[in-house]
Amino acid sequence: MSYINSLLGNSGSSGSSSSTTKTKSLGQDAFLPLLVTHLQHQNPLSPMDDKEFVAELAQFSSLEQLTEINTGIGNLASIGETQQLMGAVNFIGKKIEATGSAVGLTSGKATAVTFTLPKDSETCLVNVLDSAGQTVRTVDLGATKAGEVEFTWDGKDYNGNVMKDGQYQVAMTATDADSNVMKATSTMTGTVTGIKQEKGAYYLDIGHDRYVAFTDITNVINETSSSSDKGS
Repeated sequence: MSYINSLLGNSGSSGSSSSTTKTKSLGQDAFLPLLVTHLQHQNPLSPMDDKEFVAELAQFSSLEQLTEINTGIGNLASIGETQQLMGAVNFIGKKIEATGSAVGLTSGKATAVTFTLPKDSETCLVNVLDSAGQTVRTVDLGATKAGEVEFTWDGKDYNGNVMKDGQYQVAMTATDADSNVMKATSTMTGTVTGIKQEKGAYYLDIGHDRYVAFTDITNVINETSSSSDKGS
């Protein structure tokens, strides 16, 4: 039996099974007094073996270091979360552009989504999907030039009825002159009005029930500079 285990066993030999469970969870503060007590009461005719004694101390030292490392990792995670929150706060009030395809519909008015085509398309369709993933409208944009294509849904379904307020998704399907399907990226813009935390991560609220992660931000729009450029 190892010395650590023998110490734990001796300290709990007179108690019940519940007391034995408690002794097994003894920390470093309780270990050294138990060790000293064991040394004082050891059998003089059968003293501790030096090698095993040193090995037990090394084992305990390693356990202590692992405990300190775990504590350090926990502190780093807490610091990282605080820094992420402070970074998110700095975006409040700023207009940003982020990767995404969410559309917020309020009183028949929908937010815009900008698609980027790698080259000219022969056909270009935009599907609008509800929260259940069902297509409620398909808009045919026809042949479209390469570059940024801003799309704003009119908020209506196939029958011309105005859809309920809420969040929708849009997806573009485009083909080139050879009928090859092209991959179009999409971005959405909005002014950051708040922050939401979910599963340890922070998301920026850009209005109309749309949230974006830090990693999805592609641009911070300086409206002051844009206004001054237009006026000059």
